[in-house]
Amino acid sequence: EGDVVLLRDKKDAGHEGILVRLKKPTDAVSTHRGNIAHADILGKHARQIVQTTKHTQYRIHEPTLADYVRLTPRIVTPIYPSDANLIVSLLDIHVDTCSPGAEKTPPLEILEAGTGHGALTLHLARAVHAANPAVPAMPPHTSCHEDSEGSEDDVSLGESMSDLHASNLESWKASRGAIVHTLDISSKHTKHAKKIVEGFRHGMYARDIDFHVGDVSAWIAEQHRSRKTEDPFLSCIFLDLPNANTHLANVASALRVDGMLAVFNPSITQIGDCVETIREQRLPYLLDQVVELGVGTIRQWDVRSVKPRATVKMVEEAERPASDTESSTPVEATDAARGQGARDDELAEGVAASQLEEKRVMVCRPKVGDRVVGGGFLGLWRRMEQVERPSTS
Repeated sequence: EGDVVLLRDKKDAGHEGILVRLKKPTDAVSTHRGNIAHADILGKHARQIVQTTKHTQYRIHEPTLADYVRLTPRIVTPIYPSDANLIVSLLDIHVDTCSPGAEKTPPLEILEAGTGHGALTLHLARAVHAANPAVPAMPPHTSCHEDSEGSEDDVSLGESMSDLHASNLESWKASRGAIVHTLDISSKHTKHAKKIVEGFRHGMYARDIDFHVGDVSAWIAEQHRSRKTEDPFLSCIFLDLPNANTHLANVASALRVDGMLAVFNPSITQIGDCVETIREQRLPYLLDQVVELGVGTIRQWDVRSVKPRATVKMVEEAERPASDTESSTPVEATDAARGQGARDDELAEGVAASQLEEKRVMVCRPKVGDRVVGGGFLGLWRRMEQVERPSTS
């Protein structure tokens, strides 16, 4: 009881399956091909067959993480398994297995802002799980005394067994080698995601994750206060937020140098907003890559802030002597090798000739030669050292 199984139609190889949490033997799974009693599933092993009341046969499977994420009930759209796997890979997370007696080092800490369904949360926890020691087991239940009303909570050295277990868990949490902090502005989403995480294989990754509710900028500030230091403590930050660019300055203080910042958005222009915010505020991030996530291979995008070439030329013409303005300008070729520059010129269309001041626009286009059916967009930046710029008189 309490296991989650996947039932697939024996004769239909393409059947995505029915996810079932086994509860009481008297419960049943309802399908359009008949019902299956939980009692018929309990005690069976993976790949064995069960039959509905209408004689349709289903094969029992242990659900993979991908199956579980796709088929669990949702209140928000999840990050699907193919995208979640790619995101974790691009974050380049590496942990050492936990070794008893090894020298204590600061844990690897990851922040996910925008918990949502908890799909990426589970994938991140799986990536860091090996860095943490085994969760302490509940102390064996040996009753100290009973009365006529039933057994009381066990007591050991003046401390109840449940309190002792809670104390052991707190000590274990302090010894973790890796932590996934996941935060959502909605307590409803957090509660749902926590239930999803705890439901996967009896919560095997639940202890690797700390759930939080609130605003990411406020959470960062609170962490600095509670830790009594302004030193950075995060190795990776993942922002799945509609207004991610408004938080970039605040999260920079918590991200270690060379740490990875990832922003996931459904629109490429939202990634463009982040690029522009980093440029305008001179934030210590170096753009690594922008990729479009989809069902096939990935496609890299060119996202940057540029001055339209026509605007630059107008400024040069205004500053050049009259005799120089009559000189001709060679026409650029627009072949595949030089086409990027020609398309930059197109960005100048619509710029009024009277506007000679500095003007910048965003370039957002797929890199030449790549083709894919795309989904969301992921921008990846590395945290740089904060460089003090010399003051200008």
